[in-house]
Amino acid sequence: MHRILPLALCLLLLSGLSGCHRDKVYRIGISQCSQDDWRTKMNDEINREIMLHKDAVVEIRLADDSSARQIDDIRYFVQNGFDILIVSPNEAAALTPVIDEVYKAGIPVVIFDRNINSRSYTARIGADDEGTGRAAARYAMHLLGGKARAIEISGLRGSTPAAARHRGFVRELESAGGTLLASAPGNWNKEDAVPVVDSLLSIHPETNLIYAHNDRMAIGASEVARRLGRDDIKIIGIDAAPDIGIRAVADGIIDATFLYPTEGHRLVRTALAILKHEPYERETILPVSSAVDRSNADILLRQNEMLKEETRKIELLKTRIDLFQAEYSAQKSLLYAGIAIILLLCGVGFLLLRAWWQHSRHQKELMQQNRLLEEERDKQKRLNEQLENATQSKLMFFTNVSHDLRTPLTLISEPVAQLAAADNLTPQQHTLMKIAEKNVRILRRLIDQILDFRKYENGKLEVHRLEVDFNQCIREWMESFHAVACKRGIKLELEAPAAGQSLPLAVDVEKIERVFFNLLSNALKYTPRNGSITVRCRCDARQLTFEVADTGEGISEHDIGNIFDRFYQADRIHPRGSGIGLSLAKAFVELHGGTISVESQLHKGARFTVTLPVRHVAPATTETGAEDVDSATGQHNVEAEFETIDDHTSFDADKPIILVIDDNRDIRLLIKELMSADYNILTASNGREGVRLAARYVPDLVICDVMMPVMDGLECCRRIKNVLSTSHIPVLMLTACSMDEQRAQGYDSGADGYLSKPFSSAVLKSRCASLIANRKRIRELWSSSLPAGGRKQERPTPGPNAPAGDPDNEFYNRFLALFQEEMGNANLSIDSIAARMGLERSQFYRKIKSLTNYAPVELIRLLRLQRGRTLLTTTDKSISEIAYETGFSAPSYFTKCYRDVYGETPTDVRNRVAK
Repeated sequence: MHRILPLALCLLLLSGLSGCHRDKVYRIGISQCSQDDWRTKMNDEINREIMLHKDAVVEIRLADDSSARQIDDIRYFVQNGFDILIVSPNEAAALTPVIDEVYKAGIPVVIFDRNINSRSYTARIGADDEGTGRAAARYAMHLLGGKARAIEISGLRGSTPAAARHRGFVRELESAGGTLLASAPGNWNKEDAVPVVDSLLSIHPETNLIYAHNDRMAIGASEVARRLGRDDIKIIGIDAAPDIGIRAVADGIIDATFLYPTEGHRLVRTALAILKHEPYERETILPVSSAVDRSNADILLRQNEMLKEETRKIELLKTRIDLFQAEYSAQKSLLYAGIAIILLLCGVGFLLLRAWWQHSRHQKELMQQNRLLEEERDKQKRLNEQLENATQSKLMFFTNVSHDLRTPLTLISEPVAQLAAADNLTPQQHTLMKIAEKNVRILRRLIDQILDFRKYENGKLEVHRLEVDFNQCIREWMESFHAVACKRGIKLELEAPAAGQSLPLAVDVEKIERVFFNLLSNALKYTPRNGSITVRCRCDARQLTFEVADTGEGISEHDIGNIFDRFYQADRIHPRGSGIGLSLAKAFVELHGGTISVESQLHKGARFTVTLPVRHVAPATTETGAEDVDSATGQHNVEAEFETIDDHTSFDADKPIILVIDDNRDIRLLIKELMSADYNILTASNGREGVRLAARYVPDLVICDVMMPVMDGLECCRRIKNVLSTSHIPVLMLTACSMDEQRAQGYDSGADGYLSKPFSSAVLKSRCASLIANRKRIRELWSSSLPAGGRKQERPTPGPNAPAGDPDNEFYNRFLALFQEEMGNANLSIDSIAARMGLERSQFYRKIKSLTNYAPVELIRLLRLQRGRTLLTTTDKSISEIAYETGFSAPSYFTKCYRDVYGETPTDVRNRVAK
């Protein structure tokens, strides 16, 4: 029901609006060149006709015989969006360009009365002006008995009706024996015609006929003739307008006038036919009318008076009809409005009632929902309490475990330190002990951080303030990092007061030192080689501020608001820490009543700012606790964080090559020390470097960590398997995560095996040996059975039984196709084959060697010998022809190589086959 009511209201409003809808009203612009009695009559006809068409209105503008003004009128109609123009051009030459412009703009144009010098119009309606001139000449000859001596008063020079009327009058008059004494323009006006007639009559006194192109000029000529006493002159005009021309004939002022058709109704009908796309005639020439003289002038005047009276009645009747129509429309609109208001009131009442019902129902529903929400809130509260208790229990367990780890860690760290300092260890054993000692220190620092953070959360972490010279402290802390920064190619600067200037204040030195250590170690981790780190320190009477600014990777806007949260890591894909360091640093600073903040832009570095209030304690307190301060930035802690253990690389060409890719240098060094006895070891710190080294050296095995910066292990494995030169290399993935989803992603990327951290050296060695052995067995599939009589049992000839459907098979098939194409070329080199295969010589060598167990030169020689053996046993070609065909430079060299491989000469084979 609530959908039906709005629909009914919309339909009602649409029906009401449809009663008020009006069809399109066409606007017709009419440009009259002048204002005279003839055009007044035409305008009356136009207005009478337009009353019969409710879908059209007209606007008539008069130019008063001015071409410039008429051009302005035409542009007015165009600018105001009139649908069609009806134009009576004042002068053809002046009006033609503007009418052409309007017509080409797509606006319909109707030309009437006068013409233009082009055909740029939609329709033209005009009288037969030349025929009118001929009719006037015939009437004059009849009136004067064939002895007409006439002068002509023409219209405006350049006007097309004037030219046509003159042409028709002259031709007809001269053909009938009359004489045209003179012709002069009167410009359609009585005032201009009077002096012209006066002058012509004085020049031509023999004149007995004056022919004027309109009635006004004819009346002017009559006045001049009567003033001169020339009542014998006959005067003829054109137009026969009722109030001017016909009245002048009836009053005896002029002798005759010719009816010039106005046809105002035809103009309106033609324009509407054009606009409504109805049929119309493009060219309409109105026929010549008869003369009006004393015999019919009175009748025409009476008819005109009757027509005016009827027109007045029609106009009165139309006015009343329009009034009745307006009243009817108003009453109809009022009725519709009343009905709409009643329906709206009914609808509003219904909606109000319905709203009250819905409100009542909603109140009940809300009360029910509030009850459910309260129950859910209580349940959520209980769950939060349980979760908090569980979290606290986990943290307590974690803290207890960390406490328990301290004892075995102490028992491990001291023996490891003693062994690392021993002099009777082998270089390999010394390297392994240094790795263990370094990571024991890191583990101890992490446990201390966890315990301190737990104390802070429980409110049991105390601050032991000591009065110190902070300028001296920060310089001592910086000293431990200079060597590490120098090794990494990083510029480390300190901007602080001069060395002798003291900055005394009371702080917990151990905690602030750990804050400094955390900030500076993070800066060293994330600043690339040739970068810079700047430490600034300043102090006033109220607070001390120190900053650590670097030019490293920076922190994204997404992470910058969370980096002080516990266990939060900005780089979750490739984490470089535990996520507790900055949160603990913030806790230490807040215990001092200070603040820590960060400003950073990605790839532009970061700046950490620590602000501490200046406080002081008694000197006695300083003396008591100074000896207990354990330096967090001591040389052993900095070395534990950034120490690089020296490794000595040796390369044995007879050993297989293993490429180790891991971002942890200690892991790379550990694997190298464990495997270097049996393998050549190459190392890379990220996936991008690993892909580059794999393509360059083509190792026998790749050991790759999953989580690494720059390029992770999965992408690295995928690229190695998709590159032709390295696609055959087995990849063993190292991961600290044992999730099946991650393992599935690794196998999808092409990994051949997984090994979880921490791993056993025995398992690592066994997996590496197994993968290389499996690869060797696969390589044997690329070799055929031993050749008969062969003495080199360890080197079988390659056969066509290679496994299909992988990049290695495609590579080998390409090689065979290229070799078979160039087999007869004795100058074929390994370099040219490698170049055509798209590989470097060393890459091509290792690829062929890994697939077939043959060097490329040996493989090509065996393939040639195999082809030669086939030709020896299946064709009658000579041994020399076979030698050259298989690419040997001389038959003797072919015989030598054949005997070395098959244990017999080609001649022996031929002799045996011949038997």
